[in-house]
Amino acid sequence: MQPDLLIVGDSHTAALQEAAIARGMNAKMLYISGNHWHENKMRPHATQGISAAYRPGLNRRIAAFAAEVGGSVFQPGIPVLASFGYHLGRLVPLFARHGHSPDGPQTEVEDQHLFVSDAFLHAYIAHHRGSLLRVLRLAAKQANVIVVAPPMIQTDPVALRFADAITEIVRGWGVTVFDPRREPDWSGKPLPDHLRAPDGVHGNAAYGQEVLARLFDRGLIRNAA
Repeated sequence: MQPDLLIVGDSHTAALQEAAIARGMNAKMLYISGNHWHENKMRPHATQGISAAYRPGLNRRIAAFAAEVGGSVFQPGIPVLASFGYHLGRLVPLFARHGHSPDGPQTEVEDQHLFVSDAFLHAYIAHHRGSLLRVLRLAAKQANVIVVAPPMIQTDPVALRFADAITEIVRGWGVTVFDPRREPDWSGKPLPDHLRAPDGVHGNAAYGQEVLARLFDRGLIRNAA
């Protein structure tokens, strides 16, 4: 039986998968550790969608998933929720280690003076996330890809600016992004405790259900079981 939803990404996929199953959907999930995504070595692949040939074991797992769902991780005709490209917990600390901060109103934090320009910020993102964002851009040309940005866990201004910049880049290519930071009722506020997983840094099934409900309400996912 062909799935009616594909979920591809890092540990944030778990909440989406739980929510999809709770809705009675035939959802298939490809989970890949954030460590692998952070390496920025995933590549677009003409047939299976993503290639990780630098890691043969991981690539075999990707190829097996692609074959199971019809040939490609980004299968035409099946909505794909993509939870990768951000990975802020690995990206932002490296940038902020010596007190650097992106310029702009969101990062005007007292005693932070090592500002960098938007051009530098975008170049930094391109260096560390360019391959992943290219996968998203090309995948969206062949499938209904909806990027689900990670929920806001802390109101760290540097992380907020990075998340906004990545969302701006991806949306600039015409790719659909659901960004919880830009939801009116969630904007500027950390994810409430009742929507957090026990580890405190991921959304739980209730959060996943809320995300899916909003995607359905907006017509971004239509193929419910």
